[in-house]
Amino acid sequence: MAKEKICFVIRQYGLEVNGGAEYHCRMLAERLTTDYDVEVITSKIIDYNTLEEYYSNDIDLVNGVRVLRFSCAPFSKQRHEQSRKNTKFARKVRRNLYRLGLLKGIANIHPVWDLGIKEEEQLLQSDGFYSPEALNYLKENQGQYKAILPIWYVSPFTIYGAQIAPQKTILIPALHDESEAFRSIHTHVFTKVNHIAFNTHEETQLAEHIFGNKMSKNSIVAVGVETDFDEVATQEELTDKFHLPSRYIHYFGRVCESKMEQLIPWFVAYKEKNPSDLKLVLTGKLFQEKVDHPDIIYTGFVSDAEKIGLIKHATLVINPSKLESLSLLLLEAMNLGKTVMVNGKSEVMKGHAIRSNHAAAYYDNEQDFQQIINKYLENPALIQENKQKAMDYVQSHYDWKIILDKLKHLIQEAR
Repeated sequence: MAKEKICFVIRQYGLEVNGGAEYHCRMLAERLTTDYDVEVITSKIIDYNTLEEYYSNDIDLVNGVRVLRFSCAPFSKQRHEQSRKNTKFARKVRRNLYRLGLLKGIANIHPVWDLGIKEEEQLLQSDGFYSPEALNYLKENQGQYKAILPIWYVSPFTIYGAQIAPQKTILIPALHDESEAFRSIHTHVFTKVNHIAFNTHEETQLAEHIFGNKMSKNSIVAVGVETDFDEVATQEELTDKFHLPSRYIHYFGRVCESKMEQLIPWFVAYKEKNPSDLKLVLTGKLFQEKVDHPDIIYTGFVSDAEKIGLIKHATLVINPSKLESLSLLLLEAMNLGKTVMVNGKSEVMKGHAIRSNHAAAYYDNEQDFQQIINKYLENPALIQENKQKAMDYVQSHYDWKIILDKLKHLIQEAR
């Protein structure tokens, strides 16, 4: 008997794509191929700065997943920036109501907003990832899918894709407390899709305060953690290739300003105060100007085997981002028994740290950042104490069987 067909919708997809939501999508898509015929509707772009087409094929098969790649509309930076300015008023109204603690109550009575909606439509249609081709394909072929699963709430792929067949749409929003979350157009998505699959309690609470009690049915599904690979690069191989020191703090993911926050200047300042052999190792595609410094090592994009090896041999791992809906970086490192430093401005990661009995450590400012590094460098036994706590936390909350059972149940409920 033929398998039922499902479809993920995301702006970027592929083995070469470096990003949390994109990796989240790939892990789910690949694991669901056992039970479903899985397709992905996406763009041909990798680099969101250049927006150049990287993939030439219209159709690829990636680890059992059929990937349908579409071109995006021509991009004008000037038009996009002007469109963004035109959307400020409506967004600020909603965000100010949220900050005053009033938005949830108003949304309970008035859930769907049209304030500034025309300007927001213009913004989406000027976005570098706006693809009429992809959306037309989904519109024409929606009937063949049992369920449609758009990922990452900001993207035109997600916002428009989720509204094509909302009754069979399971939205995986990866919602953050940021200005983008307060656009009126999201009220048309978050109140009309069949189901919303959140990553954490904190993300769910944020959505409730923005969209109120008329928000679509929802639950916490999240994603499992993948750190078990047949081959893992050895410390000797990694040292030879990347000139690693014996002690380093490791960051992996997109190397960009929105993710890095103050990591580089704070680390440089720390090293000036505390001379040692400790270095900062940054793994991932570079999306910002490179800072040349003797204590910073850039590995670039690496294989999964190399990434896991780099995590395993790190002294500490760090996630400096304040915008996280789950943090695969944190969970992958914890699953390998590592102590992770996280930005306390992220309620999601702070929640992970507290619920794991502080197997991860959160910092609120530069002084905290420096003190935590010194605490663990001076007391390596503490790192060893955290090891089992970190692994137990991930294995009890992010087991693949539990997560896939939840998601398959939602797919079967989609109409």
